[in-house]
Amino acid sequence: MTYTGLFNNLSINENCLADVRINPGEKQNVLRSGDVIFTGSSETPDEVAYSSVMTKSFNEDVYLNSFCIGYRACDGLLLPEYAKHLFRCKYVRKQLVKTAMGVTRFNVSKERLKRVRIYIPPIEAQRDIASILDKFSTMTISLIDGLPAEIKLRRQQYEYYRDKLLSFSSDH
Repeated sequence: MTYTGLFNNLSINENCLADVRINPGEKQNVLRSGDVIFTGSSETPDEVAYSSVMTKSFNEDVYLNSFCIGYRACDGLLLPEYAKHLFRCKYVRKQLVKTAMGVTRFNVSKERLKRVRIYIPPIEAQRDIASILDKFSTMTISLIDGLPAEIKLRRQQYEYYRDKLLSFSSDH
């Protein structure tokens, strides 16, 4: 898992991963669907403990990187689709940031992270909330992806009308 992949994505996808060599006998923590991964350190306190969630399984093992802290909820307690939004919301982020200490580099304290308390609604409520937030997320991504094309079209439209309005014929 790459740091920027984790930092920039609510859920872990192929873009978050990098190839690594695992030496024989080397102990690695294999991630599974539902695991929540937090960044362990950052240069600013507001960027510590950013999360990404394993919302699906991959064909190959995915490992927890040394710069990350993993959390695995009890089976059936926390839907991955809900968790990806929960750990990025302002209320929870405020608590997560408090787990870090530092001056020029801020590091999350695993012990303090373990003590963060959050409300977890029933599974059906998690499913409903995740569905609503996923729709908003999809719309946002669509807008962001569509903006460059829309900007290009508006630029072409501007140039067309500029040239029409400012083309003076010798008749005038």
